[in-house]
Amino acid sequence: MRLMTKLMATVTALVLTVTTAIRASALVQDAKIEIKTTDSHGAWYTQPVWIAIGIIALVLVLALIAMAGRRNNTTVVK
Repeated sequence: MRLMTKLMATVTALVLTVTTAIRASALVQDAKIEIKTTDSHGAWYTQPVWIAIGIIALVLVLALIAMAGRRNNTTVVK
């Protein structure tokens, strides 16, 4: 009796698994995938990375100018 119950449970699980696999494969076969890219290659100076590099360089140059302007401006009190 136990053998028959285990056998029926195994067969039922197998049938459910196969049925699920068949349904999944039917869904996958009906799927339609389209990929469209509209990638435009603009000029190098319009890229965000180069804009950020330019801004950082500008800030560094301004900082160097400001530091050079503060050179030898010490007040000596006698």
